[in-house]
Amino acid sequence: MKEKQTQRLPLWTATLALAVLAAGCGEAPAPKSAAKSPRVEQLKRQLASLQKRYDNSEAQLALLKQQRDNDGSEPITSYMAVPDILDEMLEFRIGTKSRRADTRRLNYLLESLIRQGDVAVPHIREFLEKMEDVDYAIRREGEDDEEYAKRYRNFRATLSFSQPPTMRIAMVDVLAEIRTSAAEAVLAELLQTTARGFEIAYTARALRTWLGDDAYSTEALAAAHELLTDPVEASGGNHFDRVSSNYLFMVLDMYNDQTFVQTAQRMFINEDGRIDRTILNYFDNTGREQALDAVVQAFRSGRVHESDMDNLASMAAKYVGKNPQADQLFRDILTGSQYNLEIKRDAIESFTNSDGDRSTPGVPKDVLQARLNLLNSIQFDESDLMGKGMELLAMQMEAKITGERIDERKMRDSARRLFGEMEKRSKNAETLNRFGNRPNTLNAQPTIVPAP
Repeated sequence: MKEKQTQRLPLWTATLALAVLAAGCGEAPAPKSAAKSPRVEQLKRQLASLQKRYDNSEAQLALLKQQRDNDGSEPITSYMAVPDILDEMLEFRIGTKSRRADTRRLNYLLESLIRQGDVAVPHIREFLEKMEDVDYAIRREGEDDEEYAKRYRNFRATLSFSQPPTMRIAMVDVLAEIRTSAAEAVLAELLQTTARGFEIAYTARALRTWLGDDAYSTEALAAAHELLTDPVEASGGNHFDRVSSNYLFMVLDMYNDQTFVQTAQRMFINEDGRIDRTILNYFDNTGREQALDAVVQAFRSGRVHESDMDNLASMAAKYVGKNPQADQLFRDILTGSQYNLEIKRDAIESFTNSDGDRSTPGVPKDVLQARLNLLNSIQFDESDLMGKGMELLAMQMEAKITGERIDERKMRDSARRLFGEMEKRSKNAETLNRFGNRPNTLNAQPTIVPAP
């Protein structure tokens, strides 16, 4: 046993030597003119990190020597002390040129925490209580904060990452891997104390993966409801905080929460008449028919910007044949001259592709029959090309109901030509109306009246 312990010393000695060399490379003072440049700051952080690694290696070497001198009576361990790991992670950054090495080091630190189990939990709780964080996203060489923020300006909410994007999220992963009652308690506490939607969504998902789909639903939903109705601005927030509401609605989706529909309805349309797409997705994913009233009211309110009307029409049309309110709205869209071709087309596409139930793709035959009956009840003028389009649609629906084979390609080509002609007429009518040659009653001219 002593021989095996002794064989470990060259490895630690080599590590010690490398650390000394690396630390020594950073001792040359930087020119005064560059004292505050991003590059100098990066080098300072690297130097501090190397110094910590050197100190840790020295401490581990001393521990191994002590274990050797005790004739192997104590178990050999190569774990870093938890406070040292957390200190290093606070200073840790992933660079463009050293990405692989930095990623390996980060994974090693995380695994070291996980393997120490409940020993690490109190230290992790103490860190989380400080409400500090470190962004582990890769910084380009010489990139300042403004350039970094610009790159992430179009960031979309997601919970899928190849590596932890921040130190706090890394701690959530560690606790979820430790999987003890103490670790669970810290995650539950985080749900109740953090004001960041990103952390609530990530922690809720971790607990559900660990304990089941309904785990901590009360706590997670309470936190999401509170922050959606009374948002808290995160000091020094990043791109995750910019889309905090997206993450909070993601929590509602996780637990299929329909209790927020009425509150969300009041938040649905902003002062500029634009709809909140995140809330629309919540209605579509979770609210379903319970949220249809909110969608129809918004569509008929006259407050919604024209470019968002097609999204509302698309969602409402999914419930045609199942809900009288959706039936009437669809009839009004097809026959109303105030709705443009894009709104009509989007309504028709949803009408044929979905019944609003994501768990059963397609449209059941009884709903198809109800929709066909609705189509057949709508009267179009002989000169209205939309009527010819609806005849093609009715033929397609009849074939789906009866199982009769039809030439789908020929049907699509005919519909494409028909809608192409309608689009051409709409553009011509719009041009004529712009010059005052035609009255404003054409299908291409919606009359959306802003709210007073």
